[in-house]
Amino acid sequence: MDLEAPVDAWYVWFGVSAASVVIAGVVLGLPTGPPPDANGVGNSIDRIAGSPYSASTVHEHDADELRLQEGTTLELRNEHGRAHSSLAYGNVVLVTGDERLENVTYGDSFGDEFEAELERDDIDATAEFLGRINESHETTDDEWYPAGDRVVVRTVTVQPDDVTARPRITAEVVDGLGEPNTGFATDIRFEYDGDGSERADISVVGQGYGEEEDVQRRESTWFRDGADSTMFSLENTSSVSEPLDLTVDVDDGTCEAGDVSEFGEEVVLCEGTDPEDADQIANETTQITVDESAGEYRVTLVVAE
Repeated sequence: MDLEAPVDAWYVWFGVSAASVVIAGVVLGLPTGPPPDANGVGNSIDRIAGSPYSASTVHEHDADELRLQEGTTLELRNEHGRAHSSLAYGNVVLVTGDERLENVTYGDSFGDEFEAELERDDIDATAEFLGRINESHETTDDEWYPAGDRVVVRTVTVQPDDVTARPRITAEVVDGLGEPNTGFATDIRFEYDGDGSERADISVVGQGYGEEEDVQRRESTWFRDGADSTMFSLENTSSVSEPLDLTVDVDDGTCEAGDVSEFGEEVVLCEGTDPEDADQIANETTQITVDESAGEYRVTLVVAE
């Protein structure tokens, strides 16, 4: 009996072995687990973003990284693959990296976190809050971030801050009594830069000419909207000696400077403020919704941790 294998059998054996190696390689290359559940995270975000009330939630996941795109698409990835979910609401911003916005997302109230700004009348606290959201969107949008183990989601509504721009008011002693001047001021120019016309009550205090005591010289005028100026002029016998105390009372408050003793030098009585416009920031940030009927701003914040 001939027990030798036919030559063709070796080719069959080699072919089967090669195929087994290829199949094994394909099997080894297949994912060993599922990609992240983007729909589950997306549904949690939508549930909070779509709530008519302020709401929050925490959703655990198995993603390594995540990113938001224009507040409408959530994408997650891990070693097993990538998945995405379309969000029904576009008012979603990833604020990871901004500590103050993270604090609000975790549950601190807007009033507590921005208390310092709310107490000042020269800063629009709401605009500061919305501005940070705008910056976070520009920084995080379409960028991959570490996903941590969970996402924290919170919808926040804030009211407009009651703040008014204040004018900038300066003064300069431009002329005095005698040549060279003797320190008695006769002409003081006051300059105004502000929104709206305002009545101004001007006061100049200093030692009166020919007198031993300080005297007060007063005058009322109007500053026109925008940039305007007025000259406070005194007769020689009504001039006042430096140092001077200058005060301008306007609708927005009192502006003043004391111990003015230099001719030809501009002194600032009011620095002036021009707070950021919350409406403008909201209009430039599509993720911030303006509810005109309720008079408030609304946005959904997301933190990965």
